[in-house]
Amino acid sequence: MKPLQIVIPMAGRGQRFRDAGLSVPKMLIPVAGKPMLQWALESLTPHFPGNKIVFVCLEDHLEQGELETVIRSCCGNAVIRSLPEVTGGQAETVLSAEACLDPELPLLIYNCDTYTESSIGRTIHTRGNEADGIISVFASTSPAYSYVRTDGRDRVAEVREKQAISNRATTGLYYFRKAGLFLESAEEAVRLGTAEDETYVAPLYNRLIARGYTVVADQADRCFPLGTPEEAAYFTRNYRKRESDGE
Repeated sequence: MKPLQIVIPMAGRGQRFRDAGLSVPKMLIPVAGKPMLQWALESLTPHFPGNKIVFVCLEDHLEQGELETVIRSCCGNAVIRSLPEVTGGQAETVLSAEACLDPELPLLIYNCDTYTESSIGRTIHTRGNEADGIISVFASTSPAYSYVRTDGRDRVAEVREKQAISNRATTGLYYFRKAGLFLESAEEAVRLGTAEDETYVAPLYNRLIARGYTVVADQADRCFPLGTPEEAAYFTRNYRKRESDGE
């Protein structure tokens, strides 16, 4: 298996938390006793210990000092890229890290505001060379997430942003067999525009599927989005309940 490149885009403003009165950068907000970013990284470290991770951050978040400290304490192999302002979306944010990526090596993209328990490491190991893309999914019907429609055998036929076309929502964990597949699709989306308000990562797979590439879904065991105050509070309640139940 070729070395895996990991990028975590976190150059958003976290407006919903700001509206709730929290001025700290979203990924540093404490959730169940840990910074939100730490929960995201704990979704990855069981599968990819020691991998280099590229973090794409806003300059003003880094200038506050705490963010880089948290990144370095959680990830000794971190590469930090800074952006002067918010981009047109998650895919564009990842695209800004192109100089850090080898287009011939696999790429994994993950949200900074989601905690997932999955077997993604094993799936990438067993299917990463045959599948051009792997999308981690969980059960949901909320219109807040991206969704995949499969052919019944986990092969993805379509991806939609903020449309529940199935009960398989994306966790925010996206694999590309070659970083070049992502880069080409993202550059095209930025150049031509998209149907969405932002350039999201998930719909880029539709471009690959249309060209005959194979994209598969990988079912996560559990997924807890943390991107809104309500989701963070829900996770905190349920995590503490799991602790009290001895899980």
